[in-house]
Amino acid sequence: MKIKTLTTFDVYNYGASLQAYALMRFLTENGNDVEIIDYQPEYLTRKYNYKWVNPESPLSRNAITRTLYRFMKYVQRQTTLKRKRSFDKFHNDYLKRTSKRYYTPQDLQEYPPEADTYIVGSDQVWNVFYETGRDDSFFLSFVDAGKKIAYAASFSYLDLDDFQQKRIRKLLLSFSAIGVREYHGAQLLDKLNLESTWVLDPVFLLSKECWGNLVDKYESKDQYLLVYDFENNKEIKLFAEKYAEKHNLKIYSINDTYPCMYADKNFNDAGPLEFLSLIQGCSAFVSNSFHGTAFSIMFNKPVFVFNRKRHNVNSRMESLMSLFGLKKCIYSEYSPNIIMDIPNIDYDIINSTIDNERKKSIDFLLNNL
Repeated sequence: MKIKTLTTFDVYNYGASLQAYALMRFLTENGNDVEIIDYQPEYLTRKYNYKWVNPESPLSRNAITRTLYRFMKYVQRQTTLKRKRSFDKFHNDYLKRTSKRYYTPQDLQEYPPEADTYIVGSDQVWNVFYETGRDDSFFLSFVDAGKKIAYAASFSYLDLDDFQQKRIRKLLLSFSAIGVREYHGAQLLDKLNLESTWVLDPVFLLSKECWGNLVDKYESKDQYLLVYDFENNKEIKLFAEKYAEKHNLKIYSINDTYPCMYADKNFNDAGPLEFLSLIQGCSAFVSNSFHGTAFSIMFNKPVFVFNRKRHNVNSRMESLMSLFGLKKCIYSEYSPNIIMDIPNIDYDIINSTIDNERKKSIDFLLNNL
């Protein structure tokens, strides 16, 4: 079967790249001809455009602050170019994309990629807090002929007004099957009288052994607590320092932009494969990252999750941790009363849950193809 998938993959985010790879690889290994639609609207690519200034930012109000902001962004871009190249190499080596790159919804409407089946997901493609969720393309609006399926699509942000609820319901009525990544999403669609199935994120479609064979385990002379923090969260800092001290661990940090000042070792240039390798080699993992947490669970690591502060996207983490009975490992803030012992996690039970839920998710995909 000729399949085209649509997701946010080329945004220099570890989870986005790896979930896109996982779905593509799984479908390919099941005998399909699979390509990822190379859809790159401006709102996804401007992270590396130092000329762009958010019009809602106070810095956009006059020429002096706009110029200063652009200079700061230019300097920042130079410090992250190696990281960008690591991602670009992974995408070029591992992701099969359409030969045509699409820049606007109009491009997709006028020259739609041909396929028997179109699959949208995973990640936060339906999060209306972000522009992807407000872009009808991520509801496959450009598809006139062919089956439409959602796999592990995420709303994440659940406070939808009446307009968005009506819009989303109308766009999803033409789907043959809808798989969502969080149980909250299934509840939302149930409210809209749309049938859906709660499925695993695509990274779980591939086994731990498969991911392990893709990378070399990071070898370190130190045992280390791995930190991956989107927000420079002071709660994570306090926890990491205390936990590392108690268990005689170094603190290693994977960074998107700036180095982590309290870490013993910073990884500023890591690509998706290095991200996997560092999680596989760590003694424990603390983060506010969905996919970082997913891989730490898959690799059977002690895991600690802190809720995000800046964006209301914590429902996806709650859903993931609830599935595996790990809600006790989610924290909203650091407290001196937090137990610093290695958590008693029965990974035999969790691995069995992964196997069972993977089978259900695979059945959903293959039966609907």
